[in-house]
Amino acid sequence: MVECPSCGTEVAVPTQSRPATLRKQGEEEAKTQSVVGVFECPRCKSKFRSQVETAGAHSEMSNASGLVERINSIREGLAQTLKTLRVKIKTLETERALLLTEVEELKRVAESRASALEVEVSQLREEIKSLREVLEPDINKPL
Repeated sequence: MVECPSCGTEVAVPTQSRPATLRKQGEEEAKTQSVVGVFECPRCKSKFRSQVETAGAHSEMSNASGLVERINSIREGLAQTLKTLRVKIKTLETERALLLTEVEELKRVAESRASALEVEVSQLREEIKSLREVLEPDINKPL
């Protein structure tokens, strides 16, 4: 397990890993063989590098107990990811329900306004009709 430098969350599984040979400047032979992994924090999403294993640890990984340890660390990482995804799904479902409620309320308000406007337009048409009736007889009268 590697600790995220940004938030301190334990990250179990690297997204990528590559072998790296370390040597001092001026030396022709490599001194240390190690594996460097690129990790992504499930909490803050920051990416960082960290040493995963060295040559001595590589031989340890070849035995059964090393493999079991590796499988357990992968399982822990997957469990952590699953827990994070469940929390996100629950949050999104709650947000969806709130948005659907808000949409229904906005529909109700829009229908109410449309109904009020229809009544107002009808009243204005009636007023225009009555004004025409009042004004038209004056227009048709002889002088």
